[in-house]
Amino acid sequence: MSFIARASIAGAFVATVAPAWAHPVFGVTGFAGGLLHALLVPTHVIAVVAFALLIGQQRWGHGAVIAYAAAIVAGLGAIAMAYVPTRAEEGVLAVAATAGLLVALARPLPRSVGVLLAGASGLALGLDSPPEAISLRDANLALLGTAIGAVLVLVGLMQITSRLTRAWQRIGARIVGSWIAASAILVLALRLVG
Repeated sequence: MSFIARASIAGAFVATVAPAWAHPVFGVTGFAGGLLHALLVPTHVIAVVAFALLIGQQRWGHGAVIAYAAAIVAGLGAIAMAYVPTRAEEGVLAVAATAGLLVALARPLPRSVGVLLAGASGLALGLDSPPEAISLRDANLALLGTAIGAVLVLVGLMQITSRLTRAWQRIGARIVGSWIAASAILVLALRLVG
């Protein structure tokens, strides 16, 4: 099966998802629900895709991924310690908009910007992923699954985007980045106004 066919199937799957409330995913809870979380919550999908495009475009390497993973663990740890953020989803949208704009601009950026943006992205995603579980065990398993799933999705997408070397592929990545930025900005504006 070609990459385009797989991407089309994945896009169709994501497009058919009902509003995700960050929690039981199609009735799946616990660890498995956490693994699927980064793929099925629309705001998380666009943030991870934008950040993966940015890492692949900038060739920042593993330092940004490590900062992202550490920040996700910190955000999820705060959730596990009963911290309840009030504007976490807006943070995810802001990070997605920033990463999308940087992808669209396609200007070389220092690695320190990548680490900083990775930390902001991971922390926002972690804080916006409170599990909805009856037992503490299920909640902790969902948090663990969310951390692993978000990092695996980022690394997988980063591997794909780092291979976009042809001119038309780089232009396509910039277009996707601009769409993500526009979408995130529109949703963020609607959330802040409404």
